[in-house]
Amino acid sequence: EVSMVKKLLKSLPVLIFISFVFHILMFNSASLLSRSSFKPPIAKPVEIVILPKTDGSEKKVRQIVEQSDKAINDLVPEKDYHLSKNNQKVVKETKAKKVGAFTNEVQPGQQQQAPSQKVTKKTTQNSKKSKAKSLVNGIPSLADLSPQFQADRKYGQFQKNIPGKESQNSNHLKDVETGLQTLLNTREFKYYSYYQRIRSKIRQIWEPLIRQKVKKVFEQGRTIASARDRVTKVVIILNKGGHLIRVQVVGESGVHDLDEAAVEAFRAAEPFPNPPKGIVEQDGTIKIRWDFILEA
Repeated sequence: EVSMVKKLLKSLPVLIFISFVFHILMFNSASLLSRSSFKPPIAKPVEIVILPKTDGSEKKVRQIVEQSDKAINDLVPEKDYHLSKNNQKVVKETKAKKVGAFTNEVQPGQQQQAPSQKVTKKTTQNSKKSKAKSLVNGIPSLADLSPQFQADRKYGQFQKNIPGKESQNSNHLKDVETGLQTLLNTREFKYYSYYQRIRSKIRQIWEPLIRQKVKKVFEQGRTIASARDRVTKVVIILNKGGHLIRVQVVGESGVHDLDEAAVEAFRAAEPFPNPPKGIVEQDGTIKIRWDFILEA
């Protein structure tokens, strides 16, 4: 049996990246639930619904990303930006090579030069309007911590890398080039702090839980194919006090254990108190779309 586990582990890459991506459904979350024709039995611990077909008119999804607490400037990018704590404009976007708890460790000569600080009247006006536009220009999404685990071929366990002095990236940024640190074009997102609190609570539950689930897969003689990303899509519904009403799986990853972990993480992490009034819908609920991504 031990030799079987060893054999299965050889089929996995040494490094597996686990990312959590949040999608805030600001305009179609209610219809997603009401238009679904599939109603699972009440006794089932996980609800699975079928997403309604869309006409493709939805605007571009924007990630809510972690950045340094202090931005390198207060310029507002016009196009191709993420949402974050602060406004920031850079010449070229980069992400730190190492994956882990977010940190930008800048050494002498490593800081990327910011665009010219020449702030025009138009730029100032854009900065003032950025909060209002952050929800209008697209469906905000939240790319959460991507802890890096190293597969131990002997025991089939995952060990979390210990943060060091090297910069680390916690965002799911497939199309951004690797650099010495993470520098992104961002616009200030009004509700960033609330989703950051949710992220912190989920992080504490998810990390040990996913290790248990993966270990279980190995022990049962199964494996997780690494040819493609595994994505579990869920919608969580909170009341206006931040207590969990329901969590639904709206897109399966193909590995039941991963889908199960996503649901269990939310149930264990709630409540998420003091939600801002601006995200409470007319029916008194808060609907958040959240993707758990196991990167290939």
